[in-house]
Amino acid sequence: MKHKMKIGGIVFVVAVTGVLMHLYGEATVGRSRQQSIAREIIRLHVVANSDSDSDQELKGQVKETILTYLRGAMKEAATVEEARQAIRSHLRDIEEIANEKMQQEGFDYRAEASLGKCYFPVKEYGDLTFPAGDYEALRVNLGESQGQNWWCVMYPTLCFVDSTYQIVPDSSKEKLKGALTEEEYNSLLDGGEDVSYSFRILDWIQNII
Repeated sequence: MKHKMKIGGIVFVVAVTGVLMHLYGEATVGRSRQQSIAREIIRLHVVANSDSDSDQELKGQVKETILTYLRGAMKEAATVEEARQAIRSHLRDIEEIANEKMQQEGFDYRAEASLGKCYFPVKEYGDLTFPAGDYEALRVNLGESQGQNWWCVMYPTLCFVDSTYQIVPDSSKEKLKGALTEEEYNSLLDGGEDVSYSFRILDWIQNII
């Protein structure tokens, strides 16, 4: 009886180990794909001063001002590196136009712009779904930056002026196709939830190990 129980225990451990190894492999592939996608895009992240109605409304107005400015500043960018250089060279200008807009609307707090890594949850842009994970982003903090945030893909341009009519321009899709592998691009069309779950599974398994 003890012998059978011992064999059963071994079989159970082997089975669980096999499942964990399979999940680990899937999660590793998902994370690697997200990281490859992230290397080819730059996102825009605007954080409001607070969640008050006035601060949230201002966030939208500042966001539109920044988008209008950056579309001109980045129009010649043909690669993610060129887009990165354009953003870096205009960080102080971005802060200035954001501050001017806030002053026009009667607010006296300031904006701070930086380019760095930020975590983003799963996000849809038209028919493209970007997986959760760390992405390079132009982050614009308004005042205390304690309110809800707003984000989009700054390069290639997937930011929408009219949020009720979200269709990704074909030119932006072509840039993505050219920068990503076919598998990576198709994963954006298939949806990004799997990568989000993969991250959780991978972290869980790594904690066990």
